[in-house]
Amino acid sequence: MTAARLLAASTPVTRLRYWAAPLAAALLCCALPVRAGLFDDDEARAKIEQLRSQVDVIQKSAVARLSALETAVQDKRALIDLATSIDSLRDELAQIRGQIEVLSNQVAQGERRQKDLYADLDARLRRIEKAREDEAKAAEAAKAQDKAQQDSGALEGKAYEAALGAYKAARYQEAIEQFQALVQANPLSELAPSAQYWTGNALFALKDYKRAVTELRKLVLGWPENPRASDSLLTIASAQAELGDAKAEHATLTELVAHYPKTPAADQAKQRLARKPASTR
Repeated sequence: MTAARLLAASTPVTRLRYWAAPLAAALLCCALPVRAGLFDDDEARAKIEQLRSQVDVIQKSAVARLSALETAVQDKRALIDLATSIDSLRDELAQIRGQIEVLSNQVAQGERRQKDLYADLDARLRRIEKAREDEAKAAEAAKAQDKAQQDSGALEGKAYEAALGAYKAARYQEAIEQFQALVQANPLSELAPSAQYWTGNALFALKDYKRAVTELRKLVLGWPENPRASDSLLTIASAQAELGDAKAEHATLTELVAHYPKTPAADQAKQRLARKPASTR
């Protein structure tokens, strides 16, 4: 690049500094011819030295001023660059703050979701624990109930055996009371139909036929599928025969054959029906 191009590309301060030295030299040259005609050689030399000194002072002053101007300009540029950098940093800081806010929101949402998850998990665990406790309590209650039933069954069994023993010993009234107490205490017991049956038979043995019919009918109506139902109908027919009610007896025997045709009691009922005269039918 030529000196002219370099000068054109430089700053105003740099151009002033570039022209300061030649300008001072030109001033010195212009002053020399005038002074040469007025003074002798010594004086001329002295004046030249003086002028050179003045030029140096002027040149130094100009350079100093130019340096100060250049420094000021550079400071202004530095301030401009600093301001630009500050603006850029502010923009970056704003972006970072925005990113921090987004991340903070994400973290807060994550914490809320985590809390909700923990709460839901805790609730599920509590429900599972409660279900287990309820199952354990139910199991314990079932065991206690089974034991109570077993104990009750054992007591009922003993009571039934005692009543049956009284019946076999012909202590019929005692057997009736014990059998009735057993049925009243637990009408849903498996022994209730048998207790009801022996009650009717004990009454029949005591020749209390009407009560025997009533008690045996309770068995037929309450437990129609029980194996003793057919036998109860046969005893009822016998009690009716003892009471002299032939029509009732015939009806009961017919009922027995119709409802329980394949039982031994039905076979006996058929034989008795065959022996009955037509007038009773």
